Amino acid sequence: MSAARKILVVGGTGFLGLNVCKQAVWRGWEVISLSRRGLPTGTTSNSQGEWKSEVQWVAGDSTEPDSYKEILEGVTDVVHTVGILMENDYKKIVQAKSVTDAIDGVGSVFGQLLGMKDNGNPFKQDSTTPKVTYEMMNRDTAISLAKAAAGTPSIQSYIYVSATDLFPCISPRYITTKREAERYLFSRPEFRSVVLRPGFMYSDARPATLPLAGVIEALNTVTGPCSRDVASLPMGTLMTTPALNVDRVAEAVIESIARPTLKGILDVGDMEKLLSTPPPQPAAPVSAHV
Repeated sequence: MSAARKILVVGGTGFLGLNVCKQAVWRGWEVISLSRRGLPTGTTSNSQGEWKSEVQWVAGDSTEPDSYKEILEGVTDVVHTVGILMENDYKKIVQAKSVTDAIDGVGSVFGQLLGMKDNGNPFKQDSTTPKVTYEMMNRDTAISLAKAAAGTPSIQSYIYVSATDLFPCISPRYITTKREAERYLFSRPEFRSVVLRPGFMYSDARPATLPLAGVIEALNTVTGPCSRDVASLPMGTLMTTPALNVDRVAEAVIESIARPTLKGILDVGDMEKLLSTPPPQPAAPVSAHV
């Protein structure tokens, strides 16, 4: 049995974060979720149900330490799952519960890619609302949290969910902001940093993610025998990097916490290897001979 943990999942109501919270609860760990909305969508304080009732759902802003500093006490591990793929309607696609909603989101995203629509963001805004940017979501939230974590003696590890550079049509700032956050984390000696770089994530609970996952799987099958050569071509990484079920990525997050000697960057292959390798067993005590 793994040691008792108290983890803070930033973005815990999101696509990946929710699954991390669930699996941490299943491990018997104490779990706190921090997100702008607080409770998951469709959840009320009186009807959380099963594992969700075991999570402390906190509303706060990860760029504003004062909004969450009180919940850091006793936290042993931090998981950062916040991020945006596009400064537009990507969230609308991933979170779509129906084909109609997904088509609406896809149309908005392709409008941006083709230059037919001004850049927006995944939140409805008015002229007084700050623009949600790659820098804010992918980098600044991670760095702000890391600074707060560095001042919390109980925190032992920081797990940052980054990404593999898959989509050439996406602004390069998507990846550069994540890499900037990674470099900052590895500069902090106060905690163990683990960076996960999954590719495309899918889930049956997010129907709009399944078609692209199927296409990626087919491409992986075709390019498998020559994947090393294909990977160096334009869009080669997309054609050779397996899509992962969001549950697998969440499992990799949990295993990264549970293995205290693990640190560094894990790509898709590393994550799969981690999940297929039993955790090291503690050495048997050596009897002293008098």
